[in-house]
Amino acid sequence: LASRSPVTALQQLREHPSEKLLGERNSSFLPGAPFSFALRGSLREDDAAILRVPDGVCLSINAASVERKAMEHFLLQKGSAGVSLRVSSEENPQLLPMWTFDKEKSSSYTVSDLGLRVCGPRTIRLLAYMEMGFRSGASVDVFVFGCVSLDRNKF
Repeated sequence: LASRSPVTALQQLREHPSEKLLGERNSSFLPGAPFSFALRGSLREDDAAILRVPDGVCLSINAASVERKAMEHFLLQKGSAGVSLRVSSEENPQLLPMWTFDKEKSSSYTVSDLGLRVCGPRTIRLLAYMEMGFRSGASVDVFVFGCVSLDRNKF
């Protein structure tokens, strides 16, 4: 059963401040599949994507990136500093940064040593948090990559 149970990722895209639903990003990943998801950047924690990992399945997130051109455009805005990838779990609902692209300190548009592994049943949230500058409407996506596998401890 776990071999047919997908990890699901859902991010609802809302207009602010009206809360009108503009669309959503929604993907499913079966065990054995590579995981890739584009997180739309936001200043609001309630814009985080919700990832559901079913029982018997593990999600590993190893890498993240931003597009160079989109980030350079975002950084032209007054006060913009970068973007951080934030994660929360059922045990700790606070969205904490696990990687930050900082215009002053980051030399690469990618990170490849995140090492996040979550085995189900679990729900986590991921957020691409815009570090200032978002008020004019420009945003960047953070792309996260990994893989979905069966939980070897259960089989």
